[in-house]
Amino acid sequence: MWDFGYNEEAMVNLRDSVPGIVKGQSRSGLYIDLNIENDFDDRKELVPAFGYWTGRLPVGTKVMCSIRKPAREGKDILVSVDSIVYEDEMAA
Repeated sequence: MWDFGYNEEAMVNLRDSVPGIVKGQSRSGLYIDLNIENDFDDRKELVPAFGYWTGRLPVGTKVMCSIRKPAREGKDILVSVDSIVYEDEMAA
């Protein structure tokens, strides 16, 4: 058994929609910290994830992700980036 990088009591399922914050980017995609709720302790924990993305996003951008694959040995959770959360109003 290996360490998944998060508390195993924090349950996540495939296709769950989870908010996250971009913590870095490479040529292939985004490194994201997911905010996963822990129902047992009533608190949230940050879980590392990776999502393929070709555009540029600054560090700290909030995104909504769907979980595609659970974490494996040496790999983060694989997510798809569904949308970007814009705090400011967009110009018309």
